[in-house]
Formats: sequence, C-alpha cells, structure tokens
Amino acid sequence: MDKRTEKMAKKEAAKQSNKKISKSLAITMIAGITFMLLFVYGTAGFLLLQYFNNEYTETASLSMESVIEPKEEEIAPPLEEPFNSTEYEPVLKAPAAERVTAYQMLDSPIERSMEQVVGLKESVVKIEAGENQGSGVLISAYGHIVTNFHVIESSPYMARAQFESVDGFVMEKDLMLLGYNIQQDLAVLQLKNRNDISLKPIPLGSASSVKSGQRIVTIGSPKGLMNSVSDGIVSGIRENGGQTLIQISAPISQGNSGGALLNMKGELIGLTTFKIDEAENLNFAISASDIKALIDNNPHWVNP
Repeated sequence: MDKRTEKMAKKEAAKQSNKKISKSLAITMIAGITFMLLFVYGTAGFLLLQYFNNEYTETASLSMESVIEPKEEEIAPPLEEPFNSTEYEPVLKAPAAERVTAYQMLDSPIERSMEQVVGLKESVVKIEAGENQGSGVLISAYGHIVTNFHVIESSPYMARAQFESVDGFVMEKDLMLLGYNIQQDLAVLQLKNRNDISLKPIPLGSASSVKSGQRIVTIGSPKGLMNSVSDGIVSGIRENGGQTLIQISAPISQGNSGGALLNMKGELIGLTTFKIDEAENLNFAISASDIKALIDNNPHWVNP
C-alpha cells in the first residue's frame, strides 16, 4: 500500500470515530434534558398535589365543625353590655327641676278684721294689656298672677302689672303669659322680674267654705282706680256649663274683672268677673276651685 492510500485510510477512520463521539454526546445531552424536564414537571405535580390535598382537608374540617354542635362549656358567654369608653368619663348632669306650686292654701285660717282683709290689697294688681285694663291677684311667691282671659285678650304677650304699696307707691312690672282657658275666662301669668319687690301672695280658699250669706270683700281697679275696696255677701252659688260662679252683692264695674273676691279669713275664694247690666246688682265671680283645678291640670304652665 502506498503512502497516499494509507493517508486516506487514516482520514476515513478519523471521520468514523468523530461520528461515534458526536452521536454519543447527542444521546447524552438528550437524556440529560429529558431527565431535567421529568424532574421539573414531577416536582411541580407533587407540589400541586400537596396544595390541593391541604385545601381539601381544611374544607372538610370546617364542614364537620359546622355540623357538630360545640359543648356548652365551649360557648363563650355574651357580654352584658358593649364596652363604652364614655362610662369612665365624668358626666355632667343638669340639676333636677325645681318643683313649685303656683298657689298656696292655708291649713287653718282664722277670721280677720275688715282692716286686715283690706290690707291684702298690696297683692292685688292693676293689669294693662293693649287697650284693655283690669285686675289680677298674686297667688304665689314665684310671681304667679291669675286674672280673667278677657282682660289680656287684646294683647296677651304685652301685659303689664302695677303694684301699689301701703304708702301709695306704684311699681310696674312686665308679665309673661303661662297659659289660659277661654271657655273658663281664666289666664295664668307670671312676673318677669321680681327681684326688687316683696311678694305677699294671697292663699286660695276652699270651695266648700263658700256659703250663701257669707260676708265677702272685693278689691280691684274699676275705671283704673287701683285697689278700690267693696264689701257685701255671697248671694248664691251658681253652676254654669261645668263652671262654678259665685253671685255676690258687692258691685262690679269695668276694670274690676280679675280682681280679688276674699272671705273674712283673707282667702281668695274667687275672681270678680262680670255683672248683668239688665238687672239690679247681679254680680258674679269665678270660683277659686276652678282656678285651682285649671292649674293642677296644667302643671307645665308653672315656672319657678
């Protein structure tokens, strides 16, 4: 064999050897890649299986707990009251409203002289409301005054009262309207400012003490003449539409309306109200029992 032929044979053998190495390397690489893919997918599948297995276990556990009732000792007792932080903070409370009475009564009054009864005129006032003028009676130490509604009807929220002292000094005070009853012709007012005046209320008398023939005294402001005094007797007790009227012989003139009708114990037994013009000496007063009932039935009228 010559050298040329020998060289060609060596080349051919080298080629065959390289082909074998390349094929083995390719097979090795393919096997490695396949193994890696199987490892990755196998691991992912295992993790997913574990995840879904845990989810199923928790769901099943919750379902069983919802079916099985807890034991009594496992149930937490409810809170009596929700926590409120304001319970531990100081709370400011308004003082209790003062309970007052818009009138007073005497337990066991005794008979007085005429001069003593007339001395109560300091507690009878002249009232002016718009164009109207009449009288009123102080019945409480808190400045409550009772009068006829028709006295203040023309200007009920602009009424003023005039007090006359024993020495003739006149003091004027503004009034505020607390309540009224048109059918009974009654109104309850109160002094707006009573700090600079000495109040001596006249107590209400009992309706059962009023008798025909009983001696009485009236005090009012007829025609604006303050604290005019008249006397007479009770002529009769009249019932008119559920209201008690006291018929008296003491004269009543314009301006007397709302004035005091007093017995000889110094009690207010009525308010002089009207007279019948077509007859001689027929004069009437609203009973103190109606005044008391009206105030008792309307306690919200009363202010301290």
